[in-house]
Amino acid sequence: MKNEITFDNVKFWLDHHIIHCSFNDKFDNRFLDTEIEHIFVEVITAFSIGNCKPILIDLTKVSTMQAFGLYKFISRNSQIKSYVISKSFLVKSFDIKLLFKLFNIGNNGVIPVQISTNFDRAIKYSNAKYLEFNAI
Repeated sequence: MKNEITFDNVKFWLDHHIIHCSFNDKFDNRFLDTEIEHIFVEVITAFSIGNCKPILIDLTKVSTMQAFGLYKFISRNSQIKSYVISKSFLVKSFDIKLLFKLFNIGNNGVIPVQISTNFDRAIKYSNAKYLEFNAI
């Protein structure tokens, strides 16, 4: 099953029980300031259909500064947190992964956040969180 929704260089799709989000290299930071929270909430709600799911966010195609801005916004956004069971961020280098982990120190939120440079590990993590959440 694969449903897709695209907004201004941001693509969302549902693959099995994981919501995927990918930003391409033409992503405009002004989009972050205006409507991204609303779009994330609407898309997550549409894909969840009453069943919380993990989200995997691919930041490998944007610049380091854009990736950091997106990570800061998405990882700590309270609206987005209330609609997902976990957040997994895919980044292009270990340096970015380390930067994000340092930024996240002291932010022990309710929603688990994982940062990975490996797509398969990010999928495995999201699957595990989904199964853990729905084990009841």
